[in-house]
Amino acid sequence: MTRRRALLLIAVFLAAGTAALQFYDPPIEPQAAAALADRLARDYRQQSGQPRALFLAREGRQWADGWEFRWRYRPCPELASLRVWISRNGRRANFAELPDCAPDAGLGAPPRKA
Repeated sequence: MTRRRALLLIAVFLAAGTAALQFYDPPIEPQAAAALADRLARDYRQQSGQPRALFLAREGRQWADGWEFRWRYRPCPELASLRVWISRNGRRANFAELPDCAPDAGLGAPPRKA
């Protein structure tokens, strides 16, 4: 094998390895996902001025594409909750639901401050 072919073969393997690493995306650990969700819930409570006592215990569930955490809202637990969704790898996290006891009328919990 010539030197040129050997270098070309090495370059191809390095490019393939780099491309393969882009698709490797390890999932976040359950404890890390729960900690991130707790931090988002705490931030929401601080910004909205709602005490922790208005929310029931955290419920968690793992889906194929990520984690969902939920805190039911005590004034109307069957209607409203604070839900946080976290992507499988933990890079994206957002609120999936904010507590609102009258979602049709848009009333309920005070709005979150920006």
